[in-house]
Amino acid sequence: MSNEPLPALRPLDIIPIADEHGDTHFLLRDPAQLAPRSVTVSLAGYVALAHLDGEHTCADICRIYREQLQVAMPAEQIEQLVAALDDALLLQTPRYAAALAAAHAAYRAAPARDNRDRYPPADELRAELRDILQTAPPPPAVGEVRGLIAPHLDYARGAPCYAAAYGALAAAPRADRYVILGTNHGGQSTAAVATGKDFLTPLGTARVDVEFLVALEQQLGTSLREHEFDHAAEHSIELQVHWLQHLHDGRPPAIVPILCPSPCGPTGTRPLDGQGPDLGAVADAIAAVIGNTPGRTVLIAAADLSHIGQRFGDPEPTTDEFLESVRRSDRALLELLERRSEEQFLERLRKTDNETRVCSAGCLYTLLRALPGHPCRILRYHQAVDRAAETHVTCAAGVVS
Repeated sequence: MSNEPLPALRPLDIIPIADEHGDTHFLLRDPAQLAPRSVTVSLAGYVALAHLDGEHTCADICRIYREQLQVAMPAEQIEQLVAALDDALLLQTPRYAAALAAAHAAYRAAPARDNRDRYPPADELRAELRDILQTAPPPPAVGEVRGLIAPHLDYARGAPCYAAAYGALAAAPRADRYVILGTNHGGQSTAAVATGKDFLTPLGTARVDVEFLVALEQQLGTSLREHEFDHAAEHSIELQVHWLQHLHDGRPPAIVPILCPSPCGPTGTRPLDGQGPDLGAVADAIAAVIGNTPGRTVLIAAADLSHIGQRFGDPEPTTDEFLESVRRSDRALLELLERRSEEQFLERLRKTDNETRVCSAGCLYTLLRALPGHPCRILRYHQAVDRAAETHVTCAAGVVS
């Protein structure tokens, strides 16, 4: 048994599941989708996971089992678990680093970002979007649409807000480009990150407006593409791209894809690792480039709100009262956006430690800061509730005019 610290666990989605006997296990899923497979561990194995931080040795973890849980855990079992996790690329090890480097190189060499295999064929996808759009309320009288808030939930769960958002956009004139601000769920960068790769989808190719992107990087004095592999598996932007392709069939829109970090941590809008530009500076640069670029630019925030339920770590089964409390909390945040109090929006999330796990504060903040002085109107609020899975996600639709 080595006295060297065991490797650290990568950032993962850890999902509690019950087997046929009602015993709890934990599914480990890689949000970056670099791992070749998911791994399931027992409750006993989960204790070891909690101490795979790059500091504890195998002996340390065995002692924790013995002293805190009064359980004898053989070192061989800890070593077997670590080997299995390393084989699945779930640890910060040389094996993972090599796989990540190879994936980065493949992404850079590819002619386009291609995730067509995630979605149904074009006819089915168009039919789904068309059916959702048919439920859209009459478009609001908001004047020119400069910004849009839409979900990044799957289309079925987010349908009410997709309908409201893209119903409003469908009634607006076509833009020359759409700057799509997504949420960086599982990437490496703690700063904003763009990609110059065109998006190849079942509905065709969405071209990136590289001239706008280069102008944005020149305005900031730095590249936004060092970690562009973060876009490879991220879904929040591509879900909006499908809508733009559907609304402008035959004339694929130009896009500028930018993933935004969370500004709710200890460094606020500054990158957690200090690498890359401040998120506020990115928003200000977007505003400057819009002002200096001919044609019409629309910003889209691909934003979900609260993530609640036992699947996300809430201790008790969901009640109607709890859902109502989340609704009030979400509505209070949305009211701050409508009042154009985006700084207070972030401050409120920080003060509450983002207790309902709002995942898209970064792109919402960037959208509003990049469009100063323009009114924001929330069109729809929705809670996608799945009591059986104890998985609930809330979202909203809105326009900035």
